[in-house]
Amino acid sequence: MKRILYVEDDLINALVMEKLLKERFLITHVNNGESCLATLARESFDLVLMDINLGPGRMTGVEALQAIRRGPATAGIPVVAITGYAFAHDEERFLKEGFTGYIRKPLDWRALPEKIDQYFAR
Repeated sequence: MKRILYVEDDLINALVMEKLLKERFLITHVNNGESCLATLARESFDLVLMDINLGPGRMTGVEALQAIRRGPATAGIPVVAITGYAFAHDEERFLKEGFTGYIRKPLDWRALPEKIDQYFAR
């Protein structure tokens, strides 16, 4: 079973995501970028789903991505932005930042597992 690290500061979103995906993936949730980096240092994952806004005074999802890309052991992990930034130019912006993919909130819960599957193939 593929392992996903889900970085999300909203507990309700995290619980819904875990419930939705637990049949197909092993989900580990952390609520900020700092915890994401610490978890990646201890465990291996096949994919990271990264919220962009992780709370005031906290590392952003983009900053966490930059740290992931700098790490020799983590640089190749697919990291998908999962965000409420939903304007047409936002997807292009996040892909230029180095994200593997982009999923817009609100999520299409029925299509989400298949959408996530496509990032494992890359």
